[in-house]
Amino acid sequence: MSLAAGLATKVAKAAADREAVEELDRLRAKALSLADDDVEAFAGFLEERRKPAGGPAAAEAIVQVPADVVTVAVRVAELAALLAEEGPDALTGDAVTAAFLAAAAAESAAMLVGTNIADAGELADPRVEHVEERAGHARTLAERLV
Repeated sequence: MSLAAGLATKVAKAAADREAVEELDRLRAKALSLADDDVEAFAGFLEERRKPAGGPAAAEAIVQVPADVVTVAVRVAELAALLAEEGPDALTGDAVTAAFLAAAAAESAAMLVGTNIADAGELADPRVEHVEERAGHARTLAERLV
């Protein structure tokens, strides 16, 4: 996802879209932070799982982090799609690639939300449908560009 944000930033800079550059820089930093958070959340989950009572907070973290990834990835896809349509023609391919990379990150993270909810012992959780819808939105944006 940080690669997607980086590609979109390149296009935003060429388009002299300062607001998009600033937002994409924040999103790229958040994506990198979430990668670290995911490692920590899963390590905490495994540690809590070994305990007799388990830990609901640790289980929640392995759901929340990928849900946050979906949110960030969808926003990157939205910005990349906008830049593909309005940015410099010479960099349309970069913006389209950014949109597809962000959509793939959103779809992968949405799948992890569902998997992690199941691993935590939940049967039905409305967050699964929500993140799947958001990831589908990102995919639609990317596919619309080609």
